[in-house]
Amino acid sequence: MNKPKTLFYFGYGSNMSTQYLIKRRKIIPLESQAALLKDYELIMNMGGPNFLEPSFANIRPSKESIVEGVIHEIDEVDLQKIINTEGEDYQLVKLSVFTEGKRKTAYTLIYITEETDDIPPSKRYLKILISAAKENNLSIAYIEKLEKRPNVYYPILSEIFSLRVYLWVWLRT
Repeated sequence: MNKPKTLFYFGYGSNMSTQYLIKRRKIIPLESQAALLKDYELIMNMGGPNFLEPSFANIRPSKESIVEGVIHEIDEVDLQKIINTEGEDYQLVKLSVFTEGKRKTAYTLIYITEETDDIPPSKRYLKILISAAKENNLSIAYIEKLEKRPNVYYPILSEIFSLRVYLWVWLRT
């Protein structure tokens, strides 16, 4: 039996987290490492289901900007799992990222939307990104930038809803 071909996937949102990939998506990367995507910016313009989870991470072209993230070495079957669980409103893009000064070709998903505003995400979601950034040793400056992002939090309601989001993600994987 032939082993599936491996490739690199660039995660910039919750998919930066190796633990998230393992626990939620049942994907075990062969290797994960910090990477830079030049001439793109991180934007929270993927609309969420309601006011408690108003937005999620996306990227868009932006000269002179850099998105820090993580490249995971996975196989084609695992990439298809990511595509299937993210949904149909994404475009699969092949791009160049830099890790340890070397250029690598990686795939990522970009959410297709007309929204151009940066919508503050939930505190819960932002904590996932910050934790993943720390887990993968992204730059202190990038982590601080994430920590300073505006976010939304509604005591009690946010905790209750985070359980619903957890179940929703779990059922999709």
